[in-house]
Formats: sequence, structure tokens, C-alpha cells
Amino acid sequence: MRYAPFIGMKDLTENLDLTDESSYITSVISIRAFKTSLLLLLCLPIVALAQTSSSVSQSVTVEVRPLTQIAVSGNPGPLFVTDMGSGSDALTASDNSTKYSMLTNLENMKIVASINGPMPEGTKLMVKLETSAGFSNGFVDVSNASSPVDVVTGISKGSDRDQSITYAFAADPSVTQVNSDSRVVTLTLTN
Repeated sequence: MRYAPFIGMKDLTENLDLTDESSYITSVISIRAFKTSLLLLLCLPIVALAQTSSSVSQSVTVEVRPLTQIAVSGNPGPLFVTDMGSGSDALTASDNSTKYSMLTNLENMKIVASINGPMPEGTKLMVKLETSAGFSNGFVDVSNASSPVDVVTGISKGSDRDQSITYAFAADPSVTQVNSDSRVVTLTLTN
């Protein structure tokens, strides 16, 4: 595949008379001038880049947004009532195998708990969260907490890691049987 020569070079070489020495020298000079001009035009962007500044500026936008995160280590084990607790008028079972961690950059936060449906008649589900960042309300009855109830209050900026969650399930002695059932307890870090 052959490439066509530049139009300007073609014009210069068409009228080239090699017998006339002055015509030949003029044409060679014209070709060299053309090549030099072309080379300068090609190098102009490189020269322009070489003349730019050695530093540049950028505009960076920053923001700190409210941060509220809470996580649990998993689900507690099943709470099976098999006997009466000592000194209690109720049948009880408890589990403290799960933990929670939370992080916030806000002041005066709290953790609230709610349940997705009421507990069976004659039973009660309570939850207690340990804390080093606020004040625990001890065992809080969430049996009918379709609206959130306070479990931990007075949480300041910072984190609280690997704190115990204890669930206690109680049934009145008059309850003879409750089939296996589940509830979803939601813990929320809020203000």
C-alpha cells in the first residue's frame, strides 16, 4: 500500500527541471522549507506542553454526614421453657450468646427495640443490652412493642463494641403449652 505524498510536495516536484541547476536548488530549498515548517507545526503541541506550569490545582468537596451504625453477631438460641426459675412465679428461659456493636458521631443517641408481632397470651419476651457508652434500662419488656421502646439511652459520640444482648422468655405457670414460634426483634440506633 502506497501513501500519496503531501500535496505541497507534489506541486514542488512537478515543475522540477533537473537540467536547470537554479531550478533544482530552488526546489530543494522549497522542499526543505516545507519539511521544516511541517516539523515545526508537529512539534508545536509538545512545546506548548513543555511550557505549562509545574503545579496544578483541584477543588475538593468534603462533608461529614451523621453516622449511626449498629450490628449484631447473629441470632440467639431457641428459648425453651422447661422448668420454673428459682424463686419465680413464672417459667423462664434466657440466652446471652449474641453481642452487638454500634458506632455514632452524634450526641444523645439511644437504642430502641421493637417486635414484629405480639407474644402469645401468658408469655413475655424481654431484652437487655449491656453498654459502656450509655445507660442500660435493664430488662425491657418487648412483648407488645410494635412501637419502639428505649433499651439503652444517653449514648455519646463513639463506639461500643461486643456488648452482650440477653433475651429472657417467661411464661405464666397457667400456660400449658405454646408451639414453637419466632418473633423478629429490631434494634435501632436513633436520636
